[in-house]
Amino acid sequence: MNTKSFLKKMTVADKARLLCGTTPFSIGGFESAAGFIPEMNIQDGGTGINYEHTLVHLFNNVTSAYSYGELDNVIHHFYETDKLSKGEKELRDKLRECLIGYRDGIDVAPGCYPPGIVLGSTWNPEIVFETGRALGLEAAVYHVGVLLGTPNVNLLRDPVNGRFFEGYSEDPFLAKTLAPEMCKGVESMGVASNVKHFACNNLEKNRNIINELIRIRALRELYLPAFEACSKVATTLMTAYPSINGKPCCENSWLLKDVLRNEWGYEGVTITDWSACRGKTGDSVAAGQELFMPGPWDPSDIVAAVEDGRLPSKDLDEAAKRLLDLIDKFADVKKPSDITAAKYKRAGDKAAYKAAAEGIVMLKNNGSLPLKKNSGVVFFSKFPEAFKDYGEGSAQVFTDRKQKLTAELGSILGENKVFRDDLAAFRKGATAIVIETVHSSEGADRKDLKLSTQTVSLIRKLNKEKGRGKICLILNTPGPSELGSIEGMADSIFAVFYPGMMGAKAMADILTGKVNPSGALTCTFPMSYKDAPSYLCYPDSTTCVYGDDIYVGYRGYIKRGTKVMYPFGYGLSYSKFELKDISSSKKGGKISVNCNVINKSDIDGKAIVQLYVSKRKPLTARAAVELKGYSKPKVKAKGKAKVTITFGQDELRYFDESFNKFLLEEGGYDLFLSIKGVNDLVPAGSFRIDDGSEEIKCGVNWEVGQIAAVKELKEAIRKDSEALGLPFAGFLSCVRYVPFTRLCQLNPKKEDLKNFNEAAAKYRAE
Repeated sequence: MNTKSFLKKMTVADKARLLCGTTPFSIGGFESAAGFIPEMNIQDGGTGINYEHTLVHLFNNVTSAYSYGELDNVIHHFYETDKLSKGEKELRDKLRECLIGYRDGIDVAPGCYPPGIVLGSTWNPEIVFETGRALGLEAAVYHVGVLLGTPNVNLLRDPVNGRFFEGYSEDPFLAKTLAPEMCKGVESMGVASNVKHFACNNLEKNRNIINELIRIRALRELYLPAFEACSKVATTLMTAYPSINGKPCCENSWLLKDVLRNEWGYEGVTITDWSACRGKTGDSVAAGQELFMPGPWDPSDIVAAVEDGRLPSKDLDEAAKRLLDLIDKFADVKKPSDITAAKYKRAGDKAAYKAAAEGIVMLKNNGSLPLKKNSGVVFFSKFPEAFKDYGEGSAQVFTDRKQKLTAELGSILGENKVFRDDLAAFRKGATAIVIETVHSSEGADRKDLKLSTQTVSLIRKLNKEKGRGKICLILNTPGPSELGSIEGMADSIFAVFYPGMMGAKAMADILTGKVNPSGALTCTFPMSYKDAPSYLCYPDSTTCVYGDDIYVGYRGYIKRGTKVMYPFGYGLSYSKFELKDISSSKKGGKISVNCNVINKSDIDGKAIVQLYVSKRKPLTARAAVELKGYSKPKVKAKGKAKVTITFGQDELRYFDESFNKFLLEEGGYDLFLSIKGVNDLVPAGSFRIDDGSEEIKCGVNWEVGQIAAVKELKEAIRKDSEALGLPFAGFLSCVRYVPFTRLCQLNPKKEDLKNFNEAAAKYRAE
């Protein structure tokens, strides 16, 4: 399709209709004045194909003999036929037959992949990319042109967030370096990726109407970097439900035009979250919004906006052109010609397994693991034998490809070594496996982070058993949990989060030592939810004040000196690693840190080397340390691996609201390495920046209060005042009453301040 010439023949009504979707999960598929516009499917999601969308689409096309209630039950129990009535089984059979044809003969259930928090915990961009490729293949098999939520990069700010599991990290650097790999992986399979939710969908409480009050500096430094990184590679972007500082995201021209388009150069399509547009669609298009979902949306206000001048015709044309280009490229998505059912399944299983194997985090191990060859394990019937593989809502995936941990351990240890409700076996040394499963979903936040009373009671009971075996607690949760005294009773603890369909196999391989755990936390586990920086900011109505400001996650815990259960970046291995031969250098605008990672154990393993930076004597409030690089080398047993981590000095900039731009502060910086998380840092050198931003260099742009705090600078002002015949008392009066006045506002002639200029130059050099 020549979209440019096609667009010229379309009427305003055609263009408006194109922007308003066709069905809840498709656009196009209608005749326009220029000709027929093909239909393109849009579907969730980032953890696999959402059958709710697929089967509703097929249901509407193949039958009307059954109710939507029956359809809903079939969707949720498609692979649990014992939960279906006779009529529902008939409906399922019809839908299954349609599915096989729809998938071009592939009769394999969809895959269920680990969400963002597990992918983030791998600290491995390659794993994220490969998961993206598997998801892209899955989408192609299902003829999905745009795969939603690939990825969700909203910052992991508040641990009770119902969608906490979908995000990658509480740290913007880690999120922005991992998440774009998901986009690249999906798009490598000829499917459009979709980054969401732009921006700041960090809680589910009143998410459709909440107004978030967020300082611009916090937005720029924490909440937007991952979106900017993904905007360079993602074909589509989903705007969020909330309002930011009083303006809904899909009507926010500052967000969509000034930042996304003009500053970042984004050329893709903006899609609303489903029913996110609450105002006039014409005004939203004028603000930079393009596609309104779910379809069919009412296009009348877009037409009216063009007629009454609220929406320039060129803006409508640009939006329609982007959608035509999207449809032209992705409407006819098909699976690769060489993909068979076996290859499709194998590719998905492999990607899901690798992600789980590297994303599961070992939080504690007192030497009880890995399990010895003849070990026995005990499960308890009141607890699940299988993990919850996915979070609920748009991230849900129904499949028959998931595994049970009991079965996986039985295949390794032997069925006779897997016991159920057998305290006698536990007393004889078998390891008790306790799985704490917490359900979480979009639309509702968690009430707290506490373990269930059932889990607490069982572990306390097991702990009192004389001659007992070991206790292994597995946290099958959306995010952090409060462990309290239970932490001391368990011999080993794992965070599997929602590990996807291969999570049980990966966990069994880790427990038995076939896989050496290598995941590390991308979020802090607090001692108590009350310790979280966001705790006092949880909304009780339709306004949420982001009072934690730039101190989200580990930044806030460290700032307040708050003790945590497990820090950001923490994760154990069966190997024992040590950092040696640390050195650093600065060349031009690049800073590099070198080290050797020594594996002192008899087992190969992967270490996550983390690089943090701290500003000495900062001019403005800053986090004590910030992550600025990482590497995950594989180190042979008794061997070593050389690691070099490099970053650009622009990574050290902070956003200054008075100048409305990112600025680089000159002066000294300290470097730190860690293989145990942010609370266990090893000095790695220091460096200076002498070519910082002019706006904040020691000089006439400094505030008089800053100048007066430095004896030499204050004395230089006194001398200049005398030389110019000005009262030094005037300067002191400003310091006393208006200390934030800049010196250049008092004396705009910089060249007159000879003594001060000399003193400032000397101060900068020290």
